[in-house]
Amino acid sequence: MPRHTAFRGDLTDMLSGLHILLIEDQSLIALDTEAMLHELGASTVETLAAVEPALSWLDHNRPHAAVLDINLGTTSSFAIAEKLAQHSIPFIFTTGYGEDAAVPAQFSGILIVAKPYSVEAMGQALLACLGTAERH
Repeated sequence: MPRHTAFRGDLTDMLSGLHILLIEDQSLIALDTEAMLHELGASTVETLAAVEPALSWLDHNRPHAAVLDINLGTTSSFAIAEKLAQHSIPFIFTTGYGEDAAVPAQFSGILIVAKPYSVEAMGQALLACLGTAERH
């Protein structure tokens, strides 16, 4: 969509060369988010829609960062978040529930981007997420 390609700012290449894991169970949102991540410079985006395939994928792969939709139908992405945290892989959450999203205490410091989000909001959240990881 033109709104993505029209954005040209400091964030445009912030993910240059990075491999991003995207967990999103809504296919249209997943496609839109993939486009945003590529616009931000991600070289590859691995998109998965459910917990078990994501956990299995993480057994053999290490993305540079991840974007996790909190609500995955009848479950949540918190098990994926736990595995990412165990491997010190930075991540952010996304949600359509805004400020009302319930997050376990262990993830209270993780950034949450409310849907619908813009490429700018996604880029700024990932920039903050990656910056925090670099300081550890």
